[in-house]
Amino acid sequence: MTSKMLSNINVVEIAEVWAGPFGCSLMGDLGANVIKVESYPRKSETRNAGDPRLDPRVAEGTGPIYERINTHHHGNRNKRNIALDIRTTEGRDVLTRLIKWGDILVESFSAGTIDRLGYGWEVVKKINERITMLSLAGWGQEGPYLGRIMFGVGFDAMAGHALIRGYEDGTPEEMIPILHSDATVPLTWIVAVLGALMQREKTNAGSYIDLAQIEDIAWQFPNIISEWTMNGRIPKPLGNSDPSIVPHNCYQASGEDRWINIAAENDLQWANLTEFMGNKSWSEIGHEWSSIIGRIKGRKEIDLAISDFVRQFDPFDLADQLQALGIIAAPVLAPPDPLMSPQLHDRNWFQIVDHPYIPERLLGGFLWKSEPDQPSWDRRAGLVGEDNNEVLLQLGFSTNDIDSMKKKDIIGETYVEERT
Repeated sequence: MTSKMLSNINVVEIAEVWAGPFGCSLMGDLGANVIKVESYPRKSETRNAGDPRLDPRVAEGTGPIYERINTHHHGNRNKRNIALDIRTTEGRDVLTRLIKWGDILVESFSAGTIDRLGYGWEVVKKINERITMLSLAGWGQEGPYLGRIMFGVGFDAMAGHALIRGYEDGTPEEMIPILHSDATVPLTWIVAVLGALMQREKTNAGSYIDLAQIEDIAWQFPNIISEWTMNGRIPKPLGNSDPSIVPHNCYQASGEDRWINIAAENDLQWANLTEFMGNKSWSEIGHEWSSIIGRIKGRKEIDLAISDFVRQFDPFDLADQLQALGIIAAPVLAPPDPLMSPQLHDRNWFQIVDHPYIPERLLGGFLWKSEPDQPSWDRRAGLVGEDNNEVLLQLGFSTNDIDSMKKKDIIGETYVEERT
């Protein structure tokens, strides 16, 4: 890796989907040496797809479908990949050697699974007393939900997030699952792991981190719980509004299905908005809408007035004009629009990725810039078992050992059902 910030840190990843893998990619961005252990011969979750003609996750291109799934590409850069059956004696030998080599072990099995495989914390710390082990079971490693399986959409529901999304008169089945926890858990666990590595400098001993993903997302919405425990009120879906800010809504602009978000958080923003609309009197002292209390009472009338006004504008042009006046405004983007963002391109956020099976394309970049040691994208998402030989030789296995494991389907570069 060209970034050197974490160049002396070795990471072993036996995690799937997003929360674990993307966090490992972030560490790889900063120079950590990450080895991803993918399940084999079973496909990992991000390599499963349906009919490529119907499944939008599958990119156009040649080669196996499981090498062209967008969720795998977005969450697995800057790693070396091995495909390994850790249920076998030889596979466990490989994993044991990786643990001896590693500074960090990241696993995301449901609670109890890693122990049944023979690699619970008590075993791992005997293999490597300096390693930090991170477990990302959805419900944590204890409690009445021990061992239950859950993904991001379930955490959204169990944290109460799902029922405050959408509109007050909407229904749960209308909501789009946004998998909020998958996007935030990686940042949470990186903080914990880096803290553990700092502690190791003092004690020369590793740490065990039990991060329950449900607890991570629940902490992001304390108002849901506190609104009931402190005020006796059940939170309602907010839609596009904020109960204490008017205007605060999404308004239809000129053109088919084009929209703009506008908010005025204070009296100055409201005054600038009313002047821009040619109705400055609405913000003058004495008018019922000059105060926030009056605007809250007049929410419906204000929203109707703004709706009528913005229909004549292109949402991008209007957002630029309002922002220049200090008013909060942003167009609602269609899925392709971020690819054309002048802001993202000016900051060189997008990364051009070359892959043997899909055409050259842009993928989202780093979560931060840093000086003098910038994060770097040195490896695209790996193919199945692409680095088997390199990693196993590094761990001390012979070429005969590697050939034997291939013949026994303990390692591989293709899934069995794909072979011809």
